[in-house]
Order: sequence, then structure tokens, then C-alpha cells
Amino acid sequence: MEKKDHIYLKADIQLHDETDELKEEASIIELPKEGKKQIDLQYFSAVFVSSGANLNYAYFLPSELVKAEGTIVNKAMDVEHKEEEIVGHIYKRAFMDEKGSEISLEELASLEEASLDKKKFHIAIAGIVYKNRFPDLADEVAAGKWCVSMEAYFKNFDVKVGDLIISRKEAEALGIADDVNIFGRIGKVLKSGVEVAVGKIDRVLRDITFSGCGFVKKPANPPSVVLETAADKGVNMNNKDDILIINYDKISNEKNNNVTSIITDTSDLEEAELQYNDTIGICVNYRKTVFDSASEDRNKILHTDWCTQYERGCTSFSRDVTDPKCLRNQVSKAAASITEKFLKERVEKDKRKELLKELQKLL
Repeated sequence: MEKKDHIYLKADIQLHDETDELKEEASIIELPKEGKKQIDLQYFSAVFVSSGANLNYAYFLPSELVKAEGTIVNKAMDVEHKEEEIVGHIYKRAFMDEKGSEISLEELASLEEASLDKKKFHIAIAGIVYKNRFPDLADEVAAGKWCVSMEAYFKNFDVKVGDLIISRKEAEALGIADDVNIFGRIGKVLKSGVEVAVGKIDRVLRDITFSGCGFVKKPANPPSVVLETAADKGVNMNNKDDILIINYDKISNEKNNNVTSIITDTSDLEEAELQYNDTIGICVNYRKTVFDSASEDRNKILHTDWCTQYERGCTSFSRDVTDPKCLRNQVSKAAASITEKFLKERVEKDKRKELLKELQKLL
């Protein structure tokens, strides 16, 4: 039975003793050097997971990967994800940038979530195969005949269209959360007839727990971007017939329980497309989740969908500062209205001209 919250991700294996360059790169995860390796173990390193989207349209936010880093080490290595066939384990993990240089976890964890989620990085692992018990497998791993496939669970997910992340609750109301055929297609999000986001539709995994890793036979594409069950559909941004138009204005219509938000007729959008052809990013003051740093339980959630500038819930569906419903715009509008009212009342109450005329008469 397929587990909908269970995913597998393949990556190329890199052996400790393959090349001098590989030895240098692998040093960021402290693979044993010659003379210190145990003779009954086969050591290897591999890219375990990368930030961003993979070919199965699962999107790994850097902030979610940092939160889940403690669930990687000491997990089992199996064969083809058969849990009873344990052949080794993971003993080390390290963060590295796209050039293979190590990034400290402390550095990543110190960043604000909005800044962290702009980063691109990989998580590499070091693992071992029990060579004395599985000599044939160890030899095949050494010969490069196997790939690795990350295994993970997730508790929740959001939907990402281009640069715009839509909460699962909102995505469900729009009808774009549960249809797996939607993921991987190109979506266009409209607000009041205006395009606010366009791009590939991915599933943003939340509350991830890495549960292990398997040796698999199927070919892998570097770096850590191919799922075991993935078939790259290919994405053509210019194919308008395949673009899903997501009109989230309809989400506010509470009386309509059968919301149909995906439209295939794009004839009414030409003017909007000509005027608005840029994707709007998420506001830097927006936080998907705010944790209680003062609590002993660091995973205790204080707020969700939170505006850090005004310390209250975000009111913008699209999470961008051009939205009239954005708190910043609401405050500016309210301030302008109050100022205009104040100045008008001040003019109406200003008696200086009348008093000056009376004074001139008296003089």
C-alpha cells in the first residue's frame, strides 16, 4: 500500500577511495582515512537531500531541512526500501553549498526564516555497509552499481506556485491540494484579475522526519533530485494550453462549497498579462511558523501565518506587500485617512482669519 506521506529520493553514491578530489570533498563529513577504516565496513558518502524542488515536485524549504537535520544520523540503510533488509547505517551528516564547501548548522540556524529560505544547499551523508555480512552488496556499492534513495515522512504540506506559497488549507479550498496530477504543471495565480504568481506547482513538505535511506538500482540524477517513483513530465512555460489558472478570489466566497478555481480559458487575461508579468515574492516580514524560543519545548508553536512587523496574523493571501489586504497597506491607508480627517477638521476649526479681521476692525 502506497504511503502518501512517505517519499524516496535518489542520489549518486561517492566512494571514499574513488579519487583524491572526492577524498577532499568527503572530508567535510569526516570519512575515515586509510589505516583507520575498519576492515569489515564499506564506507561511502552521498548527497542525501537538496533544498528546492525535486523531479517528483516535492519542494524542500531550507528552513524545513534545518529543522529536520537531527533526524538523519543513526538511521538504517536498507535495500530497495525493504525495512527487514538492513545492511548498514548513516553515521554522519553535513551541510554544504553548491560548490561542496561546508556550511555550519549554527550559521544557518541563526538566520531569519525569510533569509534562510533563500539559501541553496545540500545535505551530505556518510554511511557504512556491513561488508562482512553483505560482501556482494559491498562490492557492488564499490563498483558504483547502486544509488541511494532518501526516505522521509512529512506531517503536512503547502502548495507552491512559482514563488508564491499557498497554505494547505487555502489550497484545499482552491482545489489544488489533493489532485496529484496538478503537481509539476505550470500554474498562474490571479488576484482581482491580476497575475501575482506564475510557475511550476510543487508540494512544500512540512514537519519532515528523515527515517532512513535505501540502496536502489534505478538510475539517479544529481544532485538528489530524482524520486524512485518520479517520471519527469517536462515543463513548458510557453504551453498556454497546459497552464492552470488559479483564481483565489473565489476562496472568499464562503457560500460556494463547490469551489471551482482552475480555469482553462485564458482569453480574458491578455490585458492583465501584458501589464503584470512579474512574479511577486513572499513578504520578508511573513513567517509561516513562529516557535517559542523561550520555552523548553523549542517546537512549541506560538503563531502561524504571522506578520513580524505588526506582531499579528498576516492578512494577505498572497503574502506580498502589493496586496491591498496586507497589514502594511491597511495601516498606511488608515493613517492617510486619519490624517486627512484631522487636517480637514483642523481647517474647519481654524478661526484665525476671522479673528484677524475682528482685530483689524478694532484697530
